[in-house]
Amino acid sequence: MKKNQISKLQLLAVATMMLFTAQHAFAQSASGTVRSSDKVDLKKLEDKYWGAKDEEYGVIQNRTYSKAQKFYGSLVWGTLINDPFAQAKPVGAMLGYYFSEDFGMELSYLNHDAKRNESVEELNKIDNSVNPNYNLVKNSMTASLTYTPFYAKMAFMNKAILYFDMGFTAGVGVTTYDQVTNPTLGATENFNSKTAPHFELGFMQQLFVSKNVAFRLDLKNTFYSQKVVPYQTNFNTTTGEETKSANDTTLTFGITLFTN
Repeated sequence: MKKNQISKLQLLAVATMMLFTAQHAFAQSASGTVRSSDKVDLKKLEDKYWGAKDEEYGVIQNRTYSKAQKFYGSLVWGTLINDPFAQAKPVGAMLGYYFSEDFGMELSYLNHDAKRNESVEELNKIDNSVNPNYNLVKNSMTASLTYTPFYAKMAFMNKAILYFDMGFTAGVGVTTYDQVTNPTLGATENFNSKTAPHFELGFMQQLFVSKNVAFRLDLKNTFYSQKVVPYQTNFNTTTGEETKSANDTTLTFGITLFTN
């Protein structure tokens, strides 16, 4: 065999061994990577599942109609539902602003212009001297903070998706009411206007029609103190005047307009 042929065979053998060694090393490396990735740390998964809230994750809520950083105005009307001696159909308005989707502030005015109810009317027909001692609420003004943590959507007869939110209001304000007295038997009733500070708590729900229009339902409870005088006491005196706690509960329905 010639010398140059031997050299070629030696070079071929060396090249073959190097290729085999490289393939073997690559196979070991790949095999080790796969086995490492296949390993699952069950303890770590368990700790993550039962652990406290992960700050890196949050719930994504697709709010089709946003309230954040919007002004709004509402017109409402309704009924006074809990006064034992009076009846009223309050009418009013609200103006407000939402700082965020959840928090906002609101100014509201309700005109009650209450009248004595049917029970008092019937009692008055029987005997004017046994009328109850009562007052009639006239109006109220309130400054409130609003909190609406609930937002949802629902299907309506499989034809439309309705979007609504629910929240709460808490505020302070002033209630104006009339003291009702009858100075002499059979005389016309007299009214002495009084004011009192109040505290108000409410429940609110809004049903959105579009990004600028929503229907609104409110249930509000207003707490304050009234000064009540006996019905037959002389109108110009305060003899027998006493302070009583009052709670006016109103249910109103209306429409709200939002800015863009």
